[in-house]
Amino acid sequence: MSAVTVNLYDDTLAPSEISFFKTTLIPEFEQEYPNITVNLVVESASNMVQTIEALIQGNDVGPSLIILDNLVIGELLFGNYLTNLTPYSTSILPSTLITSMQSLVNYEQKAFGGIYFVPFRGNIPLVWYNKTVFNELGISPPSNWAQLLQDSQMIYQKTGVKPVMFQGHGGASTYTELYQWMVQAGGNPFLFNDTGDVLAMQYLYNLSDYFAPNYIHGYWGNYKGLIRGKYYILDYQWPYIYSTMASEGVNVSRIGFYPGPAGPKNSGHLVGGDVLAIPRGATDMPALLHLANFLLSTEAQHQLITVLGEPAVNANAYANLPANLSALYTAEEDAFQTAFFREPVPWITEWGTIADQVFTQIIVNHAQYSQIPAILSQANQQMYNYLLSNYNSTVAQQYEEGYYTPLYG
Repeated sequence: MSAVTVNLYDDTLAPSEISFFKTTLIPEFEQEYPNITVNLVVESASNMVQTIEALIQGNDVGPSLIILDNLVIGELLFGNYLTNLTPYSTSILPSTLITSMQSLVNYEQKAFGGIYFVPFRGNIPLVWYNKTVFNELGISPPSNWAQLLQDSQMIYQKTGVKPVMFQGHGGASTYTELYQWMVQAGGNPFLFNDTGDVLAMQYLYNLSDYFAPNYIHGYWGNYKGLIRGKYYILDYQWPYIYSTMASEGVNVSRIGFYPGPAGPKNSGHLVGGDVLAIPRGATDMPALLHLANFLLSTEAQHQLITVLGEPAVNANAYANLPANLSALYTAEEDAFQTAFFREPVPWITEWGTIADQVFTQIIVNHAQYSQIPAILSQANQQMYNYLLSNYNSTVAQQYEEGYYTPLYG
């Protein structure tokens, strides 16, 4: 193979992740493949979509591989900007994909007639809680929604602290959390107003009586209040915060974690994380396949866990974990047993904008309880009108008939 430089696009890596890629992961790959140089390009997800679209339209893709949030990949998929990887799947995918991730690949083949993206790092938020407070009160982490509401009331009465945190600052963190609540109530979140969606928002309305005052600023990576006793439970966060807290000198033995309370209909857990894809028109396919295969290898995936604290999609990567990480990833593996995905629709951003408005009306502005069904029906109509105006009547009608649903592993 002649010398080639591959552009590896990754969306919004944290500084620790950039350092890991540049100082560890990429050098390991380049040592194994000395004729391939990797140029890491870090962009926000929305900017990356625009970059890839521009490269394809300008016939200037070159040797490019992308790592993109599974929330956003639908924009490239439905725009016909991705290579069908089906002929290359055996060269890329390990035979040891965890079950839920293999199900995602199977779904793609059925729904889209091919494999256009493959899992790179799966991620399921866990529920975090203050073990000291729970032990002092003689209670266990709540196993279902009814117990969560009961415990929240009791903790508030005993401590004077409103104990529940929610990712309420708006944006993807808020509507991602809402999506899971709605699914656990038996809803289809995209519709906004089916029976399960209404039930979820009514429950959150009641639970919000015990939301920590700072919940309107809650977002991914915001866990300081849990450590400082500002609240005690449902710091709904990705598992990487465990490694972050430990690196900051936090006594993590005081912090508990588990998949979280089950909803009235199921205990489904939303899978986040990133996928690998190759833009349409990319060149130097052998080099791209080597890099994709390396990123999914047991060795590379194991380091995602041990160095970055991010869940792997290769099952073999979970073997021989350090003791301090073993319990954490046992919880992740438990959650993966009831995993589901959001369908990769290109209009997810608009849905999220409307979901934010719903959350603000019902929870932040505390609308009348009796208004909840009407607010959700208005949101459904708003989404329908958007699809009618920006897509076509077929897509809008499919939406209204519940064609777009959560994908179960």
